[in-house]
Amino acid sequence: MAFPHLQQPSFLLASLKADSINKPFAQRCQDLVKVIEDFPAKLPHCALFQELHAVFPWLVESIFGSLDGVLVGWNLRCLQGRVNPVEYSTAMEFLDPSGPMMKLVYKLQAEDYNFDFPVSCLPGPVKA
Repeated sequence: MAFPHLQQPSFLLASLKADSINKPFAQRCQDLVKVIEDFPAKLPHCALFQELHAVFPWLVESIFGSLDGVLVGWNLRCLQGRVNPVEYSTAMEFLDPSGPMMKLVYKLQAEDYNFDFPVSCLPGPVKA
C-alpha cells in the first residue's frame, strides 16, 4: 500500500517564524531579503526551492494579516514615514515592485506556483 506524500516540515519556515517573534522588524526584513536572494530560481525539484513554496503563504499572511483578522501583519495602514521613518522605508523597499517580495513572486511564477486565495475574501468589485 502506497502512502500519500506527506510534506516535510520546513526548517526555513520554522526558523523564520521564530525570528518573527524574537527579532526587530528591520532585522527580520534583512533576513527575508537574504533568503529570497540566496534561493535559486529555476530549480523546481530542488529541496531548497520547495522551501520557498512553504514560506510564501506564511509571508503573505505575516505581512498583510490573516484572513480571519487574528493577525494584523505589519499593520501597513498605520505605518507612517514621519512617525517611524526606518520601519516605513524598510517596508517600502521590501514591498517595492522591484523589491524582494516581488522577486519571490517572480521566482515562484517562473515555476507555475499556485497560491490559493478564497474568492470570498476579495473586494466586491473584484469578485464580480
